[in-house]
Amino acid sequence: MYSVMKHIKQQYPDMKNKERLIADYILGSKEKFRTSSIAKNAEAIGVSQASITNFSKKLGLKGLSQLKMELAKEETADRPEYTAALSSADTVKDTLDKALNNTVTALYNTRKTVDSLMIEKSCRILSGADEVMLFGIGGSRIPCEDLYLKLSRIGFRVDVPFDNHVALTKVANLKKNSAVILFSTSGRTKEIIDILNRTKEYGVTSILVTQNVNSIARNKADIVLSTSLEENNIRIGTMTARISQLYLVDVLFMQTAVQLGSDVFDKLTETHDAVQQYKVDKEK
Repeated sequence: MYSVMKHIKQQYPDMKNKERLIADYILGSKEKFRTSSIAKNAEAIGVSQASITNFSKKLGLKGLSQLKMELAKEETADRPEYTAALSSADTVKDTLDKALNNTVTALYNTRKTVDSLMIEKSCRILSGADEVMLFGIGGSRIPCEDLYLKLSRIGFRVDVPFDNHVALTKVANLKKNSAVILFSTSGRTKEIIDILNRTKEYGVTSILVTQNVNSIARNKADIVLSTSLEENNIRIGTMTARISQLYLVDVLFMQTAVQLGSDVFDKLTETHDAVQQYKVDKEK
């Protein structure tokens, strides 16, 4: 589940100086911070009260009260902790528990991290787009395919180019009222950065789904939807990244459908019925 202490540690490398002062104090004196007033904490840390409030909100929380509440939860939490790394000694039960724990944690942290206003803005753009292009490299292509299937079912003109050369030429032919959605776990993938440069050149809106960490791609995209920053473990990290991306795919699709109105639900029924003849109830 969500751990605010873990969240602070993950965000630490990208924090500014004052934010690091607050983070250091919380990590080193969690209970003292939780039980003291904002005025006393500000004095002890050497920052303003507003800086502490802004720090709480930057974590995706509503404010200081929620930060203290999350810290209190960690004091009383009675749950097993599983390392993300796989081990040659893992039993089947260990693997089941690790997969579940990492998946649930990634989903919950993403819910805390993603900006709902950016979701709403993305869905407004999608609902009015003439055409949508989706692109991702490697494992980040999986959410592209999933969103392609979903948007196709409700009548969108949508494309998933098979390589970045095709994607670059596609962007050059998109109308300005189109949208490009890119998936990149790190935000450092060169192909994604090249496409973002091209979207800016042609005035096409870009939406980037990426982990909540500073990156070149993040700074170039028009809209950023942040997923949680999980352990960068070569053996299991991409699993949690994929789950977080697919979660936001579902959110984008569902909210876009809501914004488009009741006609969308008729299309969903029609596309569902179109393939029912291929469902087999019993062996003939």
